[in-house]
Amino acid sequence: MKGLQQMLRWAGAALVAGGVLRAAAADPRLDLTGRIVGTNGAPIARATVFIYTASPKQGTSCLCPYCYPDCQKKAQSDADGRFRIESLDPALMFRLLVVAEGRQSELVSKVDPAQGGPTITLKPWSEAALKSGLRIKGAVIDERGKPVPGAVVNPEGVGMGSITRWGGNDALVEPLAVANESGRFVLLCKSNVVDTVYATVEGRGVAEQWATLKPGGDYLLRLPDGVALTGQIVRDGRPLEGVSVGATTKDRTCGVYFNCGAVATGGNGRFLLQNVPPGREFVVYAMMKSVRGNDALPNKIITTGASGTVQDLGALEVQPAFTVAGRVVLSDGNPVPPDTRMFLGREAVQDSQEVGLDADGRFAFKGVPAESVSLSVSINGYRMSRRNPSLDHLNGQILGRVTGDLDNLTVLLEPGKWRPGSSDESDGAEAYPVNLPLRSPKL
Repeated sequence: MKGLQQMLRWAGAALVAGGVLRAAAADPRLDLTGRIVGTNGAPIARATVFIYTASPKQGTSCLCPYCYPDCQKKAQSDADGRFRIESLDPALMFRLLVVAEGRQSELVSKVDPAQGGPTITLKPWSEAALKSGLRIKGAVIDERGKPVPGAVVNPEGVGMGSITRWGGNDALVEPLAVANESGRFVLLCKSNVVDTVYATVEGRGVAEQWATLKPGGDYLLRLPDGVALTGQIVRDGRPLEGVSVGATTKDRTCGVYFNCGAVATGGNGRFLLQNVPPGREFVVYAMMKSVRGNDALPNKIITTGASGTVQDLGALEVQPAFTVAGRVVLSDGNPVPPDTRMFLGREAVQDSQEVGLDADGRFAFKGVPAESVSLSVSINGYRMSRRNPSLDHLNGQILGRVTGDLDNLTVLLEPGKWRPGSSDESDGAEAYPVNLPLRSPKL
């Protein structure tokens, strides 16, 4: 354990010395301030305010509203009930989630930091609700049995008899529960149709875990320290600074999937990912926009060891990346609406790019690795045409592998509303072409 602590201190110091704390964005950012009070107007201290979802102020976006980088941010109210969430994207509107011990959670929509901070009122839970069979109680502790204050219990799925629904369950169960200073939490279901809650549990200094919870139950949730992953990102043997490195489980199935937030390399090119869940197969990757030049880091598949260990992945060499460029075309000849955004996501890892289309519907994504990606665009009144040979007939997006530079990829949209298709409707094409090269339709 002594050797582990020394290595973590060394790696952490190297990251800070290398300039990890330097601001990454050049655009002006905004701070969101506000105040949390009770129904009597008295301030509520130690309420936690989360950026729950985000959306663009103008135009459309295919990016998941939970997937914007700002959605990882949160703050806690002070003794006067005031909070501040720093450095938010000024192009976005936000939905806030506010939770506090003994209080009903509150979702606040359409919050614009440029318009000033809101005052948010939290109602107390009744004693009847807290004692009902719909409540789930528990405590979160670490490997040594010490409480994990501030641990977050996040319901991801809800079981109702033979049906499990993943996501969109805010009407059935509280969106989040936050542990108090003793590590204790209360999570309330909102309907007696819920028989199981599948939740992730995460906290500072411990590895995220899944928990299966039953209404009316009391749980002791022990989280391991996890594994520390370290390594060095290089180009031609020379270290690269400021590359964001993350890890995600190879298995992305609901109920087992983990995504560890990315950290930046220091001046010596080294990174340190702490508290990674042990004993799992992970994909280690670098975020596209963080690798300067037209390069990318090939995904590296590893299996994490025992909790409390350090795994040094050695030198990881970036390789040439590619450009995916082309044009979005509407089949009826209409122009693409202004402020339309297009999204490119990597299929194997949690990484994406979003760009705006020009007046002719043209787009360009740079620094794309040689792997499978998806392309999405949302225009009111239009759907992806089934004439696209790279159409994902299940999800209504373009899907396929990048094998080199693509300069003239055409994405065809047609009037109508998307409905999931099947292989019978694919005109002999692959219904889920994840491993086929990206291709354009014949116009």
